[in-house]
Amino acid sequence: MAEDAEHPQHITLIDEAGRERQFQLHDAFDHEGGVYYLVENVDDPSQVLLLREAGGGLETVEGEEFGRVIAALEGDEVE
Repeated sequence: MAEDAEHPQHITLIDEAGRERQFQLHDAFDHEGGVYYLVENVDDPSQVLLLREAGGGLETVEGEEFGRVIAALEGDEVE
């Protein structure tokens, strides 16, 4: 990914209520045919999201899929 510790990549996401939120992109990767993004809220670093490309937008990944994808990321099993 084209970022380093001195120049983190920030992105703006719009939540379901239409509010803009700033996030720092930590990782972008492919896994099992999907494209995923690991992001951290700039204003609230405790809010870390795993997002998946879907239907021309991004969806929050939760539940079983979240556990499976994070385990693959931690095990360096992603592209």
